[in-house]
Amino acid sequence: MRASLLVVAVLLLVAGGLISAGLLRVPQEKEVLRIGDKALSLTQERTPDRRLGYGLLVIGAIVLVVGASRKA
Repeated sequence: MRASLLVVAVLLLVAGGLISAGLLRVPQEKEVLRIGDKALSLTQERTPDRRLGYGLLVIGAIVLVVGASRKA
């Protein structure tokens, strides 16, 4: 149980750090025009809100403290 909490905490901290630094981008594809079986689509890269990254950092820190304080 302790090891799994520590792994989850590290993953949350890494994801939160990438999002809050603005390094993580998510592609979003929109279909602009469709005529018959042909389609014209637009792909944009969006960055998640930095507040999400800060939230993941806080949650990851809490999980890390809980996982580190548990007995093996």
